[in-house]
Amino acid sequence: MLIKLHGTRGSIPQPADTSKYGGNTSCYEVLTDDMQIIFDTGTGFQNVPLDTKRTSIILYSHFHHDHIQGLPFNGSLFAHQGDIFLSSALVNRSVLRNLIQTYFSGGYFPVDIVTILKQLKFSNISTIQKMLAPKLSLQVFELNHPGGSMGYSLQTSRGKFSYLLDNEYLEEQLPFLLKFVEGSDFVLWDGMFTDDELANGRKGWGHSSIEQACSFAELAEIKKLAISHHSPARTDQELDMLSETLTSDKVSFAIQNTEVTI
Repeated sequence: MLIKLHGTRGSIPQPADTSKYGGNTSCYEVLTDDMQIIFDTGTGFQNVPLDTKRTSIILYSHFHHDHIQGLPFNGSLFAHQGDIFLSSALVNRSVLRNLIQTYFSGGYFPVDIVTILKQLKFSNISTIQKMLAPKLSLQVFELNHPGGSMGYSLQTSRGKFSYLLDNEYLEEQLPFLLKFVEGSDFVLWDGMFTDDELANGRKGWGHSSIEQACSFAELAEIKKLAISHHSPARTDQELDMLSETLTSDKVSFAIQNTEVTI
């Protein structure tokens, strides 16, 4: 399992002072022998070549603009001849189709990509789970985020990856999150804020903290955790400074355009 980090920034793209950790919004790609699974299509999606030799699946955690805005800006989307499956554990296929078509048509976008791109196939998450089985186990987890958001885990015989972006961590989540990520080789965690920032007006915004990532990682039976969804106001220099304060050897900051092999 190969995981590629194409977009690690939260909320809006940030090109200034982000050359190290990345300025594109959320997009992560997982490659297995015969599957290409893409988590969210923020602006990082523009750099994902759709694979002609694998089945391409896009999974959405939710539909805030930073997680969908890059969908039509991927050139290979229009040239791709095979089916591209889109799904989300947050909504059924009909709602998903309507959300994507509304966002990318009419008064919001000049091109109705859902009508034009016949290769886009909207599917329920149960259909995707059956499609991936038995080689891949796809599990879902309800996160704490305004409007809702879903976490995912992918497990093969070779390892496990867990995706937990856009979650405002609550203590009552702990036993369930620990069980969900158990055995993960690599976890992506939403660390948009620090504890101080959360305490000063950011509670209820739907994001967790860097310090919470470290505390959670020490309790969890996982190998590595990467903090992502970086604040658009956070520069490379500031993230470098914060990296010196991390209290768990399991934890690091996600870096755009890097790869993790499981």
